[in-house]
Amino acid sequence: MIRPYALTVLMLCISFAVAAQNPIALDFNSLQLREEFSDQNDNWTYMTTVENLYMPDKGDLFMHRNNVSSAYAFVTKWKNELKVFNILAKMKLGPAETADQSIGIICLAQRDGKGAIVVEFNKFKQYRIKQLIGAYYRNITGTPEDQGWVKSNLLNAREDYNELDIRVALPQIDVYINKKLAKSFDVADYGPGEMGLLVGPNTKAKADFFYVYSTNEELGELDGRKEKQQEKMSLSELLAKQRYETEQKDRSLKECQSERQKAVSVLEEEVGRLTAENERMVLQNKQLVEFRDQVLIDIDEDAFLTLAENLKNEIIKNERLESQVQVYRDSLKLTHANYNKLKLVLLDKSIKKAEKEKVEREAKEAIATKKEIEAELLDKKLTKEQQEWEKKNYKPTKAVTPTPVTKTEPATSAEAAKPKAEPKPTPVAASPKAEEKTTSTSKPLPVAVRPAKIKAD
Repeated sequence: MIRPYALTVLMLCISFAVAAQNPIALDFNSLQLREEFSDQNDNWTYMTTVENLYMPDKGDLFMHRNNVSSAYAFVTKWKNELKVFNILAKMKLGPAETADQSIGIICLAQRDGKGAIVVEFNKFKQYRIKQLIGAYYRNITGTPEDQGWVKSNLLNAREDYNELDIRVALPQIDVYINKKLAKSFDVADYGPGEMGLLVGPNTKAKADFFYVYSTNEELGELDGRKEKQQEKMSLSELLAKQRYETEQKDRSLKECQSERQKAVSVLEEEVGRLTAENERMVLQNKQLVEFRDQVLIDIDEDAFLTLAENLKNEIIKNERLESQVQVYRDSLKLTHANYNKLKLVLLDKSIKKAEKEKVEREAKEAIATKKEIEAELLDKKLTKEQQEWEKKNYKPTKAVTPTPVTKTEPATSAEAAKPKAEPKPTPVAASPKAEEKTTSTSKPLPVAVRPAKIKAD
């Protein structure tokens, strides 16, 4: 009964020792990144958009995440290649507009985007540590019911600054809040990664500083890793160069083989042509021999030579005639080509001439149309001036009393033959004022005014 009990106690002690691992005791004395947010620099990507506002403000970094559903990682552009480092940052939350404001640090963000460590706090004096695995977060602290949040007196009051101190010596990570150890844990299969600030949904916050330290030993090992990486890159480049040279040689060899094959094909064709020519000449020689043996039996050698010479001259003459015929053919071909060019030139001239005549005709029509419009406008202007003048100088006439018409007896032929006496006008005494008015208002028509012509639409 004693041995099982002792074994149980021993296992509990071992598990407690594993759980309560010693904190990292290294001298982080080498400053690698110093950021006090006094002004903009190349270490961060500052932005002013609808959802994100990250700008230096009076020695602090002002952060505003205007999105109610997701956080934003404000990552530094400084490239971290350290496996042993210390992040020291001081930040605080702004005036609370919503209950889920949070601010924190993200570090060890892996290059493939499938791993990261986040340490953050909210306005309820709660902190949370979570690990990105793939596309989802796993809470390292707290319970699923509390979404990983842990109440802690290590955090300061709601709107006071809190200092987060993250010490990393992979695979171990220690988290200090306001200079007191809050959590120590391990992560597996992690390498150097990016770091920065994580701003929660719909959050306003400020950061006072952001420092990154490391150790001299880690810097020495980093140089060694860089040298090895450079050697690997050099080997890779050397292999790539050798592979490229091999490919070039293979390509050159293939090209040489192709050229050789082409040369062999040309030589084979030439050999075939020469063989056929030789066979033709042998056949001609054989025919000549037969002709000499059959036809020229009784002809002496001198006559045969004369005939052969004449035949040779005829063959040469035929070849010259064929050459001249070929020259004539080429000349005829050239003449056809020149004729076609001449036709094209004439067609171009005809087209240009037709276009020019069309332009001139349109210009004349435009001028005629313009003149008609100007004449119509002038007629309208003159008509308007005449109407205005008539309206200005118009005088109503006095009503004439109708004279009663008396019936007269039809005149006899003698009376009709007599000339009729003209009626004498009755003198009317006109007043001087009327005469003066008539004289003053009666003016002649202006010379430019003429009767308007009525133009049908």
